[in-house]
Amino acid sequence: MFYYIVLAVGVVVSLVFCIQRSHGFSVKNLLFKSVSSLCYLLTAVFALINHSEAYTYGSLIIMGGALGLVGDILLDLKGIYKDQERIYLKAGFIFFLVGHIFYICSIIYSLKIKWWIVLICIVVSALIGIATVASANIMKVHYGAYRKIVAVYVAFLAMTMVIAIVAALVSGFQKGYVLMAVGSVLFMLSDAVLSNTFFGRGKDKPIHLFVNHFLYYAGQYLIAASVMFVK
Repeated sequence: MFYYIVLAVGVVVSLVFCIQRSHGFSVKNLLFKSVSSLCYLLTAVFALINHSEAYTYGSLIIMGGALGLVGDILLDLKGIYKDQERIYLKAGFIFFLVGHIFYICSIIYSLKIKWWIVLICIVVSALIGIATVASANIMKVHYGAYRKIVAVYVAFLAMTMVIAIVAALVSGFQKGYVLMAVGSVLFMLSDAVLSNTFFGRGKDKPIHLFVNHFLYYAGQYLIAASVMFVK
């Protein structure tokens, strides 16, 4: 019961935050964002309580979500404390990157995916990370000193998406892995918008901020909800 309550409340709170966040950075919005992120984390926690058979998978998802919560806070601090923007941005990247390692491990461990399939996913993900940075001029974004960390971060983010899609296929489209796959795709799309917001020009308008956070929270809630259905 608590799973559904937290999920419902979290979705409403996160939607309200997305609307508020479109107006810019503020301490008030930071607190609102923290509550929104806490709700998707609690969704995963209560999902695991209700579905304890997914103990390892759920525990790793919760760890990834907790790191994502810290990353959320750090990225908003970047907008509040402009003089320390570089520090908060890099720290946010690192926390999200490590969080995705937990997401990746949760999928590989729970399905016991064969090593050669994982290797193929790594190669594909690395190519996506390299292509992202290489296409900066085409996409009209300027990564500057962040080129390396962006390439590495995108590679890990892509790995979550690629391995989740593979998991959905390998499991015969089991509901939990389908939710994980859709959630990771939305997460990837969210970061594509975020990349343009941070490193592009004229793409930090209210609509961009709203779409970025809407996709992000939709993705995180689906990833958290997957714990309830993984067998």
